[in-house]
Amino acid sequence: MIRKTAIVAAMAWTLVVTCLRAARLPNNFSTEHWLIDYRFGFVKRGLVGSVLSIATRLAGTRPSERLIDTLAIVMFVIFCAALLCVSVFMVRRWRWSSDITLAVLVFLSSPFIVMSAHLIGYYDNIVIVMTLLSLALVFERRMWPAAAVQAVAILIHENALLVGFPVFCCGAWLAARQAEPRRRDLLPLLLPIAAFVLIAVRLNTAPHRLERSLTAYLSTYPFVAGTIADVRVPHWITITFNDSYLLHQGHFQERILSQPMIALVLPSLLALLGVLFESQGLAVISRESAIALAVCLLPQAMHVMVWDTARIWTYSIVCAFLLLWVAVALRPARRTATPLVVLLSLVALLVNVIGVTPLMDGLRERFDVTTRLLMYAPVLALAVALAYFQEDVARRP
Repeated sequence: MIRKTAIVAAMAWTLVVTCLRAARLPNNFSTEHWLIDYRFGFVKRGLVGSVLSIATRLAGTRPSERLIDTLAIVMFVIFCAALLCVSVFMVRRWRWSSDITLAVLVFLSSPFIVMSAHLIGYYDNIVIVMTLLSLALVFERRMWPAAAVQAVAILIHENALLVGFPVFCCGAWLAARQAEPRRRDLLPLLLPIAAFVLIAVRLNTAPHRLERSLTAYLSTYPFVAGTIADVRVPHWITITFNDSYLLHQGHFQERILSQPMIALVLPSLLALLGVLFESQGLAVISRESAIALAVCLLPQAMHVMVWDTARIWTYSIVCAFLLLWVAVALRPARRTATPLVVLLSLVALLVNVIGVTPLMDGLRERFDVTTRLLMYAPVLALAVALAYFQEDVARRP
């Protein structure tokens, strides 16, 4: 009982400390997104703003900066609570084993969590929550509702197609394999794809005045009126995928080969994939491991048309975590990780503690290395104890 309580407390503490390293209120870019809705026709990322617009209209008011800040914080708290619940489920499912606990601690201390706290107000948090919900429905074999949730996630933000949807497909495929596979069981996968196609078609057929209409509308809100010209949200909402690609053409190689980001993200990614591969008995060179690696690397394709390199790099970490959750939920039979993978998790945890995640808007993490080491000290001590216990068990005849 003491072991279980210590593990849950360590996970919660790790999540809180990691969030505090970079948490802030929504910036102007994210705030303007919450004001974009469908009043001028269908636009990408307009679903959340439409729901907010309808709700405030029914209440006889308009969206305010304080309301958006509050909703963004509430959504982030839900996001953190959902990740913590999934983490506890995974550890309980595998009987509080040391290797899965270390993997979860690596994720909760990872650059992805730091970046998520820094991007409060962005739709990433909502997309991940929707992905968690869709996977939970997959585990219950409710494919059509799960696919509908994924379609909604893509309407919220199109990056869901490369972040959550591939993991969702893996979960659906594994769930179908456990039953009697039928082709029609995978038909729901077409629903999220249709949502993305709808967005792409609309971007290519939208009237040229749409950007001006959105700009004029946002100008009616005093708390964003002064930054519209600099932030240019209406432009990024209406630009086509092809134009975005042409705008960023030639930068893909430098972004995908960013040595600081590789050094920051790779330890967490390897630790999570190491536990996944060994627990499922997957060879490093196999179809299943190749699929898992591809799912984790797919978000990096976004480098061809977006500029926030650090944010995109961290997506690979959450993809690996979600794949591990799928394996835990659908494949309870498992093997114990080798000491090498356990050591890799310890190294990744230490790298996450001392590493600095590049933030946006010229900001830096608020804690220095010494402070971070002190704040994470109980977690590091528990991690070492779990690793020693795991190795001790492995030595027993």
